[in-house]
Amino acid sequence: MIDTKKNLSVILLAAGQGKRMKSETPKVLHQICFQPIIYYILKSVEKLNPKNVFVVVGYEGNAVEKYLNDNFPSVKVVYQKQQLGTAHAVMAAEKYMEELGNFCMLLPGDIPLITSDTLGRVFKHKLSSESEAVLLTAEVKSPYGYGRVIKDSDGKILKIAEETDASPDEKKINEINTSIYCIDTDLLFSYLGRIDSKNSQNEFYLTDIVEKIVRDGHKTSALKTAASIEIEGVNDRVQLVNLEKAAQQQINEKIALSGVTVRNPETSYIDPEASIGRDTIIEPFCFIKGKTKIADSCIIGPFAQIEDCIIGSCTRINKSVVQGSKIGSFNNIGPTSFIRSGTITGDNVKIGACCEIKKSKIAGNSKIPHLSYIGDAEIGSGVNVGAGTITCNYDGFFKNKTVIEDNVFIGSDTMLVAPVKIGRGAITAAGSSISEDVPPQSIAVERNRQVNIEDGAVRFRDKKQKQKQKENKKRKKI
Repeated sequence: MIDTKKNLSVILLAAGQGKRMKSETPKVLHQICFQPIIYYILKSVEKLNPKNVFVVVGYEGNAVEKYLNDNFPSVKVVYQKQQLGTAHAVMAAEKYMEELGNFCMLLPGDIPLITSDTLGRVFKHKLSSESEAVLLTAEVKSPYGYGRVIKDSDGKILKIAEETDASPDEKKINEINTSIYCIDTDLLFSYLGRIDSKNSQNEFYLTDIVEKIVRDGHKTSALKTAASIEIEGVNDRVQLVNLEKAAQQQINEKIALSGVTVRNPETSYIDPEASIGRDTIIEPFCFIKGKTKIADSCIIGPFAQIEDCIIGSCTRINKSVVQGSKIGSFNNIGPTSFIRSGTITGDNVKIGACCEIKKSKIAGNSKIPHLSYIGDAEIGSGVNVGAGTITCNYDGFFKNKTVIEDNVFIGSDTMLVAPVKIGRGAITAAGSSISEDVPPQSIAVERNRQVNIEDGAVRFRDKKQKQKQKENKKRKKI
């Protein structure tokens, strides 16, 4: 890690609306693998260990500021009230001059794949070359849309020509400006006020500062990067999807190299904040979001969605959704079950097909094999919950608790009307509606007496058939 704490400030430009995104959401908050674009840039910046980081916001700035306060509280937010160009955006940070380091690194807010290694190289080059300004450039096959780096015959930088203002000859140049700069702070702000908006966009271009400081004899150099994917920006939804694919590949490769099998990386999306243990297998079509932690030797999927969960070792989650829950080791969940936030399971728990579990605690060695709703419940160990069991937890006003103690057997199609407690070792008969506490080791039966009416089915069908014939005659008359 570079020791930059006292010297380097980072200014991230995130004020643009991103009109080509055609969205009410600020461009920097559009997501790539479940995290906003700006998340990836700030994570790379963090590794530089800068003195401070400023983010210039504008369009829907309150939304960007809220995200930053919640996730990057040390970042300082600066408002650009009018979006008049990149130079104007940097000028918004001028009021923090006393807090800035000796050098400022300027970054666009829409390059999610930029790495800390590349940013570190820019700063190292700034120090080793003793340049007053350094810009990162790249050679690309299709430079359309980027500013071209114009050099003299000796390879020295003269200026940057924006796409809309470049001459036909300048547009043939393949070396582009990445919009990443590292400039002496005093020099930067002394020249910002000299920039005008005499261009096709009527904006104050940050690129214009390069030509001015070169012309005045200040030492300026370029550092070329071969990793052009790192500097690709997001300007529309097509570019967003393409860069998400690249990020997805990077994340999945990193996970695979740590000892995880990702069976079909093209169909699995994993949050960069998630961690997955060795010998775990990620089957196709899985979505793992948030700060999920999956332990060793699990099998996830296919078709699993997991968000902000802790999953114990050797657990299987098949075609199910698990949110905000803590799942023990050796669990077997699914297929097609929904585990909602606040659920905690012990070890060796089975939650089978088509179950919904909400905000419940289930102790070890218990089973809810199929077709059940368990909400606001506390279930002991060694419990078997029969098919079709429902905890009736909501009375229209309050959520009420169901307690099922150890070694209870709940018969199929039991309705547990909360608040209710089933004592240790008790049994509920199939089809019962239990609305009172059941003592330990008891059998609870709640059924109406069955009545068999001899030949009742024949008479019933005859009656209904006659009714149907009358209805058909009426229709014909109409």
